[in-house]
Amino acid sequence: MPVYQLQSEMPYTEFLKWIEFFRRRPVGWRDDHRTSMIMNAFGVKEKGANLFPSLKVIADRAEAEKAKGNALPTGKFLEMMRNAKGGDDSGWELFKKE
Repeated sequence: MPVYQLQSEMPYTEFLKWIEFFRRRPVGWRDDHRTSMIMNAFGVKEKGANLFPSLKVIADRAEAEKAKGNALPTGKFLEMMRNAKGGDDSGWELFKKE
């Protein structure tokens, strides 16, 4: 598809989603990952994120997602906390299902 056709037919929301996709997964990250794994097989002890900027972006995002998930209890653990007998359930209004 030529660029002029792409410009006239692609919706703006789809364009924004592609920008976000390439922020999360930079071009060439698979090649960098593969090269990093080959280097590790040959004895390089350094992590791929320290060698390749594209892998650094992915590792930083994964770490941020993990840290965000650790901030508040979720799932079964939260349900058990909310249903505990004799406990103080004030302050859990944000997590109650409506």
